[in-house]
Amino acid sequence: MQLTPGNLTALLQALSLTQVAFKPEPTSTVLDVEKGSQAGIVSLVANLSHESTAQLDAASFHPGDSVTLDTVGDNGNVYAQGNQCNVQTYNAPTVDFQTFPPFDQAKASVYRYRRQQSVNLGSWFVHEEWMVPSIFSCAAQPQVSEIDIANGWGGLDGARSILEQNWDTFINQTDFQYLASIGINTVRLPLGYWTLGPDFVQGTPYENVSDVYINSWSRVIRTINLAGQAGIGVLVDLHGAPGSQNGQQHSGISDGQVNLFNNPYYVNLTMEVLSFLMGQLGYASNVVGIEILNEPEDDPTLPAFYDRAISTMRNISSIAPSFPLYIHDAFNLDQYSAYVANRTDFVVVDHHSYFVFTPQDDAESASDHTADIDGGIQASLASASQQARGNLVIDEFSCALTDQSLQNESNPVQARQDFCTAQVDVYANTSAGWSFWGELTFEVTCGRTRANVSAVI
Repeated sequence: MQLTPGNLTALLQALSLTQVAFKPEPTSTVLDVEKGSQAGIVSLVANLSHESTAQLDAASFHPGDSVTLDTVGDNGNVYAQGNQCNVQTYNAPTVDFQTFPPFDQAKASVYRYRRQQSVNLGSWFVHEEWMVPSIFSCAAQPQVSEIDIANGWGGLDGARSILEQNWDTFINQTDFQYLASIGINTVRLPLGYWTLGPDFVQGTPYENVSDVYINSWSRVIRTINLAGQAGIGVLVDLHGAPGSQNGQQHSGISDGQVNLFNNPYYVNLTMEVLSFLMGQLGYASNVVGIEILNEPEDDPTLPAFYDRAISTMRNISSIAPSFPLYIHDAFNLDQYSAYVANRTDFVVVDHHSYFVFTPQDDAESASDHTADIDGGIQASLASASQQARGNLVIDEFSCALTDQSLQNESNPVQARQDFCTAQVDVYANTSAGWSFWGELTFEVTCGRTRANVSAVI
């Protein structure tokens, strides 16, 4: 199913994208709740998936009240009540000895060369607090990144139990079948180096919590196989590298430090991580590629880092020289489209596109952003794609706009949909594929009490 402007609306409706917040930090979990003509405040600490519902008792709210709901996971289990952690033992099923089906070169070529229509599976193996607040409710302070989960929950057994339960229930085969039914043919799967297991965290902040991840890698293989059963390809993305490539919480650290590029130990360990991924995934027919780093800092040594990583990975196996490798452009599209242009192997440049982070973004209306996409942004992407011989993807974007961008629109809902439609249209026509990352919001009504609630897709 190839998406066109004509059937894009159907896709957005199927995904329930009536409104989205932006990555990496959307609106607060403190939600305005109306009761009659007066307002109260509810602090919602719940992770609500597309199969979950929020049950609010309208009679319990009074103007000015501050109420904390129980923290509820996707499986419906109560993780925390008030300020008390309730770590329930999870009897995780055994998923050892996972293997891939026999390699099929013809199928692999289809997966790797077709235009990608994709979504990101964020907060499955790399957790972000704004997406899954339930898993952070009993994390160690400051409760913002994966390392805090591993150090929380009353100890290693509790942290492993919570994470294994999430790995086993967050997304299932029905979800993959649903994605395939609405035209999604690829998913981007963010991983952290810790996801590979205890052997890859020695000498890092995760060393003392390595036992939390003893069963994680087998679940990654299972994930890839589940996607394959639905005819969906998987781009495996190293979202968190040893030492952190960008200092961001989504790289698995809480201290804001970028220590990858200036630390030879972390560089060497990252090469081991990438070599392992290449050796494990090269012969998985539905793995469309490996992304070497997610959103690295635009460090002066980054081109040399990419050179070394690509050379290292290409020497792992007989299939490695032709395997697709993806590099993020560090938000410097001109430099890295030229970098790809100067290579002759299968390397793809990944660009991420958001319109919510700067005062300039705030100052522009939704309609002006749409005009920019149809004008200068389209021209820039088309030029970069031509230079990179078509090896360009837009593997993170959303339909998010700030309140300021929407406030003067006569029809904000239509303005947002036009903005989103323009992006998919332009990205589909100027690149080899796109991958959506977003959070939808919907309304929960209980009597006369209404609250906007977020759910990650």
